[in-house]
Amino acid sequence: MSLTASVITPTRNRAAMLARCLHYLSAQSLAPDRYEILVVDDASTDETRTVVEAAVRTSRCAVRPLWLRERRGVPGARNHAIREAHGDVIVFVDSDNFAAPSFLAAHVAIHEAHPNAVGRGPVILTRSYEQPFAVRGGLLDLTTAYFDTDNASVRRTHLDQVGLFDEVFSPYGWEGLDLGFRLRALGLRRVYRRDAALYHYHEEVSPESLEGLLTKEAERARTAWLFYEKHPTLEARFALQFTPFHLALNTAQRLFGLVGPGNVEACVRWADRAGVPGLGRVLLSGVLNAHYLAHLLANGQMRPGSRAHGD
Repeated sequence: MSLTASVITPTRNRAAMLARCLHYLSAQSLAPDRYEILVVDDASTDETRTVVEAAVRTSRCAVRPLWLRERRGVPGARNHAIREAHGDVIVFVDSDNFAAPSFLAAHVAIHEAHPNAVGRGPVILTRSYEQPFAVRGGLLDLTTAYFDTDNASVRRTHLDQVGLFDEVFSPYGWEGLDLGFRLRALGLRRVYRRDAALYHYHEEVSPESLEGLLTKEAERARTAWLFYEKHPTLEARFALQFTPFHLALNTAQRLFGLVGPGNVEACVRWADRAGVPGLGRVLLSGVLNAHYLAHLLANGQMRPGSRAHGD
């Protein structure tokens, strides 16, 4: 039996990036009549509508726009699209991800070969709009995550069984891990294919982009405690990176405090010029994680009955 796929792509104020995302999704090796793209606009205020309407006219496959008048956050946007989807398999692609030509065919093949599976593939960092697939993945791109909405697929019937995303995790953070816990409890097997590759676009670090990244980390810290209240386990605590080990690792990642928001941009540029971009990624990740952990601790201390200190 040939399965069909519905790609779920939520977006908000990423018009230019979304245009490239849709370009690559419409150029898949999978037959155009076997998949659709559902773009959920979460109340954007930029040129997103123009971009999506152009894709509707020009794409090889069906592009179905869904417009939200008020912001619902990523989990709410995804849920709205899932309820409207026609495909047998739901594939998650964020609007800052670019799909290699084999991406959808590989995900559909996973579910045709394994009726009870969660499909996974690599997520490779790229900084190129025009040639995103020229970069080769490295050790920093490897993941053992069971379910990650950056690159994952699951049969619609299994989503119906466990329920959709929990919209309490709004606007951002941990909704994918929460859903993954429920899918794993259903007994689904994680199946990984290298040719189901997505390329995650990261713009060059600038004061503006760094501010946006730090804001996302603060949002992720707020919803982290909602996640831990729902899953008060050691596994969840490790996922939140709130253990003495993770705190020590973050200190080392920032060269014991020598790298911070004020100089990380210069450090990343130095690492790129020196031919060690991986070091720049580690340093930037350390600064972002420190911001997340600081907000995580502050939010935990303010919550009634907080488990911030393991009590």
